[in-house]
Amino acid sequence: MKKLFVLVIAAIMILPITIPRTNSAEEKGTIKLYMIGHGKFVKNEVEISTDEANILIEKLTKAVHAYEPYKNRDNLQLTENEKQQIEEIFNDAFSELRKAGLLPRDMDAKAMGLLPHFGISMLNPVLSCGVGISYIPLYPGEAFIGFMLRPILVQYFLLGYTGCINLHLIPPRLEYWDWVGTQTFLVWGFAGIYIDFSSIGLGIPPLQFLMGESLLTAGVDWPA
Repeated sequence: MKKLFVLVIAAIMILPITIPRTNSAEEKGTIKLYMIGHGKFVKNEVEISTDEANILIEKLTKAVHAYEPYKNRDNLQLTENEKQQIEEIFNDAFSELRKAGLLPRDMDAKAMGLLPHFGISMLNPVLSCGVGISYIPLYPGEAFIGFMLRPILVQYFLLGYTGCINLHLIPPRLEYWDWVGTQTFLVWGFAGIYIDFSSIGLGIPPLQFLMGESLLTAGVDWPA
């Protein structure tokens, strides 16, 4: 009887260890993607795990910073190898978006004018991410002419980064400029994607990403 009592106590003591525990990686959170321009506005919303969200954030952040190492290059001159590396970074990020079910298969970085084969265009590539808030003034019946007419207003409080490639006609040259940290800006005439992590929770910062082309990007890069 004494042996049986000891076995029962031992079983109770190890019971909490043997009960399956919920893996935090299996917890789901919601992220949203808005595809703006090309004559339409599409909103996709999916639930993904913490691990999937972290992988997606890592690859999107890498894509946003893809041109940063070359910003001091005269006329943004890139070697063929550097162009290939940049293209692979974008393809990797967009592949992850498609894998998550956020982006249609026919939409890629090339269609958004983000790859390093810039010709003469009225739209300038813009890549941005940070923790803050955005205002996208979409209304029923909003008209598009290949891009969104109304301006997008963005305010980053933390971890802000925005890079833009401008084409100057006289003399013909490309220029890359960027802002880092707290910033307030508007994007007018935008065509591309906006990704919102503000509703995901799971201990992940409420990041947002803006990737595409615009007629005008202007604002204030607040001093640190």
